[in-house]
Amino acid sequence: MKRAYLALLLLAARAVTAGSPEQPTLDYEALLGRLAATHPEYRAVQAEADAARAAIDAAYALPDPELRIELMDIDDGDLRPDQVGTTKYTVEQRVPLWGKRALAREAASAAHAGRRARSGQTLAELRAALRESFAEYHAASAELELLEETSALLAQALASATERHAAGLGPQQDLLRARTEQSALLIEAEALRARVTRARIALNALSGEPLETPLPPPGPLPATDGFEPASERVLDGEDFVSPALEIAERELRQREAERELATRERYPDLTVGLTPVQRGNRFETWELMVGFTLPLHGGTHARERERRGLQLAAGERRRATLLALRTAAAGTRAEYVSAREAERIVGERLLPEARLTYRSALAAYGNAQLDFDAVVAAALRIRDARRQQIDAALRQQLAVAGFERLTGVQP
Repeated sequence: MKRAYLALLLLAARAVTAGSPEQPTLDYEALLGRLAATHPEYRAVQAEADAARAAIDAAYALPDPELRIELMDIDDGDLRPDQVGTTKYTVEQRVPLWGKRALAREAASAAHAGRRARSGQTLAELRAALRESFAEYHAASAELELLEETSALLAQALASATERHAAGLGPQQDLLRARTEQSALLIEAEALRARVTRARIALNALSGEPLETPLPPPGPLPATDGFEPASERVLDGEDFVSPALEIAERELRQREAERELATRERYPDLTVGLTPVQRGNRFETWELMVGFTLPLHGGTHARERERRGLQLAAGERRRATLLALRTAAAGTRAEYVSAREAERIVGERLLPEARLTYRSALAAYGNAQLDFDAVVAAALRIRDARRQQIDAALRQQLAVAGFERLTGVQP
């Protein structure tokens, strides 16, 4: 009976985690490769960039010409051109001078480049979200496996307590304590399964799959080897490619072109008109008209002040963006280094010490040299050390994801 109970307890411990070691694992790089092709937000900003490309040609095009028909000397109400005295067909074309069209094209080109950089920023944000969701999926799954290990340790302790109780050497309270801890682990497992489900839903949403699609257990966490060199490049001010900085830079270029264009609006544009004059069924004369716009009402000066203010704002925004990038690089690198060091200490010192303490406590309890609470505490100390190890790995991934979200630099 005792052996059957222990076998059942070990079986319950294995049931704490889902998945099987024979199952294929979820590959992060495969998810990353599908991200740009499947996510609607990225496709939307790409469509906006394409639309901004079309605006370049529109900005350089001449204004549409104007056609005007004048019927003169109308006697009997007949409005046919050959039945009135004179009909004039006037075609007028305004021609912007002083390089205004080139400046408008330059501003539109900068706006287009900014849109393309925004699509890169959106992709960086999606990559960061994918790394965070995958790391959360990995951490929650690892904690489920940890519960199985802890249940096995408690089952081992329960076996020793059961033998001592059967020999009249240990109180029944030891058995109840072990079973209580096992029940607490099962409750924790339910909370962890909810974490796994939330992470799975997030991963499916990012990869374009139905939200309830089952996922295999997670594969290895994405590499972080390139994070520190990337963060150093940002901090040291070396040339680096960053969508956020590119967006700010292109906005500044756009505002500079718009300000210069507003300045040149002080100068008049040329208007050319050509008028064939019809009398009866014949075109008898031609008229040529040349005119100039007169910027007299102050609107151009107001627009110039507006564009100058926008240019100053864009320059300050670029400086603020660069400061934010460096701040993010410093903050995330500090978090990453701290988490990496914590993982090293747990793996090299805390976890081996906790396992040694557990084996020593279990042996001492078997020899009646230690009470059962100390054995349980030692088993839970192993669990706590492993949790710190899992949390440190998660923190490293979140630090890298935060860096990529703000800078767009993929380590």
